[in-house]
Amino acid sequence: MIRGLLNVASSALFIALLCFAMWWSRKGERQWTSTDGMRCICQMRISGDGIDHPWREVRLLIIPSLRAVAITAKGHRGKPFRGTWNLLGIPHASLISDVGSDQQTFAVHKQGDTEQTAIVRIHAASTSAAIMRNCLPEIS
Repeated sequence: MIRGLLNVASSALFIALLCFAMWWSRKGERQWTSTDGMRCICQMRISGDGIDHPWREVRLLIIPSLRAVAITAKGHRGKPFRGTWNLLGIPHASLISDVGSDQQTFAVHKQGDTEQTAIVRIHAASTSAAIMRNCLPEIS
């Protein structure tokens, strides 16, 4: 009887450890950068319309010659992000109050629609962030 109880207790502990490992692995946001830094997975949200939109995961391809990024996103929630966006610069601090100090943000607007703006959030130490910083338009 004690052997059976010990078997049940060890099985329950094992399942609890697996649940903890799954929770811990999912608590952070996904960040990935290709070896050349031209492609990455980052976060993006629509801005400029006065509504506080949530951050969404997107896949980004940097096009340095056009100073633009091509965005793809999964599902119906990613539909407003799909397309090519021109880099504008660094967004105002009031728009990025929820961004951590280890992250870099960039303001973009959709090609063909300068009224639709968004903010891209990426890990500041990534190669993609450095490439995007080099692609920012120069202010004269």
